Amino acid sequence: NVKSNLAQPQMMVVSDVGEVFVPLLDGFLVNFEESRSVVNNLLDQIPEMFADTNESETIFAPVIQAGVEALKAAECAGKLFIFHSSLPTAEAPGKLRNRDDKKLLNTDKEKTLFQPQVNSYESLARDCVANGCCVNLFLFPNQYVDIASLGLVTMYTGGTLYRYNNFQVSGARSQPDIVCLLFHLAVGFRATDFFGAIYMNNTTDVEMAAVDCDKAVTVEFKHDDKLNEDSGALIQCAVLYTSISGQRRLRIHNIGLNCSTQLADVYKTCETDALINFFAKSISNVLSYPFRIFRSTLKGQFYSANLPSC
Repeated sequence: NVKSNLAQPQMMVVSDVGEVFVPLLDGFLVNFEESRSVVNNLLDQIPEMFADTNESETIFAPVIQAGVEALKAAECAGKLFIFHSSLPTAEAPGKLRNRDDKKLLNTDKEKTLFQPQVNSYESLARDCVANGCCVNLFLFPNQYVDIASLGLVTMYTGGTLYRYNNFQVSGARSQPDIVCLLFHLAVGFRATDFFGAIYMNNTTDVEMAAVDCDKAVTVEFKHDDKLNEDSGALIQCAVLYTSISGQRRLRIHNIGLNCSTQLADVYKTCETDALINFFAKSISNVLSYPFRIFRSTLKGQFYSANLPSC
């Protein structure tokens, strides 16, 4: 409880990590300017309160669930900033084991290292998106933490993941929107794949708990009909979102693309940055194919795009 009229923050402990609930609402989500002194007091006390703890195991998923429940109770969207440093091994939802097995590298089972260990993180991400909760994750690991599992919530909710290996304090570098993207295309033109920090309940609508100027959604289009060089290809993207001030808005983008029957024209006018972005985001395909096959496919794509190979 960091209500502004308190001299000291008040701590309440929710011991049931299986069914997390919010012990209070008034005083938990506060106006920062009004409660600045109490919040700063809490931040100063945290290292002292847990300096002599003997607890070595951590939890992760219930922490995010607690944040989602708080936003639900307040009937608002928001962002969570999670600071974490170790593999969550305590008996709680989202418990993980160390599976850093180098024997699987360059085998057909290598892709399992890049897939989540448990299904609970995907369902947690779905809950976050449904309630407009964006999760930003700051990791400070000294050993294996299984980013493939922990980072799933960040990826689906439009958040950002930062990793600082062997973090040292000296020299360290260290707006809630509910968004839905809809794509409308010219006849014979369809979106076949989407890449980015997004979640999709169906094959056409992209959902994100938040979006900012550093986020991008990559879309792969295919055409089933002959394209016309005179009229080109027309694409419309509609963004339905709630601003940080609570206004419901609709932003529409229209774009007309030139079409050509000459492959040389495609190479000459291609957007190199967009291609590199697409190839980088398509790395998610490594979850479906053995890594060596994906590496070979990606290398072939770079050559076919007339770009230098990595």
